[in-house]
Amino acid sequence: MHGEIRLRYLYEAARLGTMRAASDQLNVATSSISRQIAALEKELGTRLIEGGRRKIKLTEAGNAAFAYYQEMQAHRELFLSRVAELRSVRTGTINLAVGEAFINDAFSELLQEFMRRFPGLTVRVKMSGTNDAVALVRDDEAHFGLIFDVPRDPKVRARLTLSQPLKCIVHPKHELAKHKSVTLAELKPHSIGLPEDAFRIRQIVREAEQAEGVFLEPGLIANSMMLLKDFAKCGRGLTFLPEFLVQPQLSQGKLVAIPIDNPVLSSTRISLVTRAGRQLPNGVYRLMLRIEAHLKNLIASTAAQ
Repeated sequence: MHGEIRLRYLYEAARLGTMRAASDQLNVATSSISRQIAALEKELGTRLIEGGRRKIKLTEAGNAAFAYYQEMQAHRELFLSRVAELRSVRTGTINLAVGEAFINDAFSELLQEFMRRFPGLTVRVKMSGTNDAVALVRDDEAHFGLIFDVPRDPKVRARLTLSQPLKCIVHPKHELAKHKSVTLAELKPHSIGLPEDAFRIRQIVREAEQAEGVFLEPGLIANSMMLLKDFAKCGRGLTFLPEFLVQPQLSQGKLVAIPIDNPVLSSTRISLVTRAGRQLPNGVYRLMLRIEAHLKNLIASTAAQ
């Protein structure tokens, strides 16, 4: 402890130029500054300050002691910051608003790993459509949200946005499965499964229909992405889904994703959103970074297929 105090006195005296200035800064007597530096020199067995100067000039050993104290303080600051950070993520609740499309085995494993690492934190996930998720984030009922679209609310901003076009999803033996791309007009004669009107995917499909003047008649309307996926997987018809939602089935050869020649459907995106200006707790921020990495890896692995 004495050594650290003596180093500090030397550091302040050298930084400020005189022992008098250091005494004013530290609120101790100038004679005390001088005695402690002399004691440090005796302890180290070498001069730290060149003699015969009005302003302090450090010797080579003095410069080494100055740099050592600087480094020691930087490590101390880092250590205290790390402790404070760990303390701040020990307890609390993290609220997420997540679209059904994002909830899969990999997402569940991510949450479980996070909760194992921070057992004092509670993660509350609310499955929500795009509009509801944005409202929950805007009203601070969710720390952040995962949506299929970009936020249209000025109080909500996208921290991460990734391209994820809607594609025509079919069974490998469907007559369209070998097509390189399809148009809405080509899809019209086929059995189609679509989400309910409240889903953003259905709203985007309607925008695409209106842009082309082609209106599809769904054979199945569902409020479940899983049911729509199964509708295509069983070969009963086609549906419109983002590729990442069916990535496992694509890699297993159980489904095929066909690009749709339509500017509305080919320009859709997924977003991680927060309320503009909201400062997020450390635990929330840590989970958000993990989910961002998960989404980037998911999209990259889907694109690589």
